[in-house]
Amino acid sequence: MKEVFLTGFIEELIAELEKEQRDGTAHVYRSTLNRIRKFMNGTEMSFKQLTPEWLSRFEQKLLTEQVKWNTVSTYMRMLRSIYNQAVEAGVATYTPRLFSNVHTGVDNRVKRAVSPEVISRLMKSEKELPQRLSFSRDIFVLLFLLRGMSFVDLAFLRKRDLEGDVITYHRHKTGRKITVAASPEAMAIIEKYRDESSDSPYLLPIITNPKGDEYRQYARMLRLENYHLIRLARFLNIRERLTTYTARHTWATTALRQNYNSNLICDAMGHSSVKVTETYFQPFKEAEINRMNQAIIAFIMSRKG
Repeated sequence: MKEVFLTGFIEELIAELEKEQRDGTAHVYRSTLNRIRKFMNGTEMSFKQLTPEWLSRFEQKLLTEQVKWNTVSTYMRMLRSIYNQAVEAGVATYTPRLFSNVHTGVDNRVKRAVSPEVISRLMKSEKELPQRLSFSRDIFVLLFLLRGMSFVDLAFLRKRDLEGDVITYHRHKTGRKITVAASPEAMAIIEKYRDESSDSPYLLPIITNPKGDEYRQYARMLRLENYHLIRLARFLNIRERLTTYTARHTWATTALRQNYNSNLICDAMGHSSVKVTETYFQPFKEAEINRMNQAIIAFIMSRKG
């Protein structure tokens, strides 16, 4: 039987994903493939070369190039998924615990949520903003108001997805069906920017050329939005970091602080499992634990010996 190369197998998976219009996953697979080829100096790589030792060297190379731990984890998880698909297809031999010595977890130390006061400031601010910053502020607030909707889902919302004040869509990441009752505040933003062009099926002017490369347009707008959110934070003297993802994390964290159940928050956000939701809460839980520890120490120190 002709040997199937790992790199060639990834190319085939990417082609299938693009055919299924799963552009986000295809993009991450392509990034992973590019990293592998760079590490291999452009030569093709076989599945036989995929060993624990190779993975460790690959991980160390990424780290020496200042790649962040979460990004390293993404590459490793994508590679593990590709390897599992290859084993299932019979083109790779199963190796127990192949990925056990490399990082495939998520580093939750990076604070992604902002305080409720920041959200309130953004919603209520009367300070006049430049037009582009005003648009970025409104989109950020809209993401929060729509239960922490992801930017990709907002970008691909179609006009037919909105009936009255109810939005029904399928998450790009999981395919899960989500129904959101838009608040009056959310509807005001939607009406402000609603794309009235008969040539576009999309609700908002994020993807402006439906006949072009839509995923590339979304990715470009995501980069621009995050860039302008940094400018917005500076303009309003907000010290906390704003990104489109901040709105999602902040909605989830706010819900947790209001003592809503993790399962309910999971359903609201369209996560595949409660475990995914709980990764959002780890920094919050650690802060609570630290405060508890400080209170215990203070209590002990206040006792008379």
